[in-house]
Amino acid sequence: MRLTVHHLTQLPEQYRAHAELILQGKPLPENQPFLLATFNDRAVALAWHQDERIGFFAVRDITRRRGVGSELLRQLKADAQANGLTRLELSLAGLPAEDATALTAFFSVCGFRQKDGVLSSLL
Repeated sequence: MRLTVHHLTQLPEQYRAHAELILQGKPLPENQPFLLATFNDRAVALAWHQDERIGFFAVRDITRRRGVGSELLRQLKADAQANGLTRLELSLAGLPAEDATALTAFFSVCGFRQKDGVLSSLL
């Protein structure tokens, strides 16, 4: 099977258990679209943005370093552009240091720049 990124507004029951592992207690946005990446019928990554702000971006540990995050970010950017946005940003405020370090490394490789605890990129 291959990686598929779904554009959704509700989480299908078949992906709920794996999605909860990704979310780690954070709720899905209500009545707002989000992206769910699946591989072999398992949820492996989730992301969403509200306007220019990336509200959530996570890839399961067991799936990292296989291009899942890059594809998820590519589609998140495409979605933002389709909605007329010209930039995306991710605030690192309030994140555990380990998560902030990992996100900074990944997003920097993907062309984002950090300033004052915010990663941002023009689309």
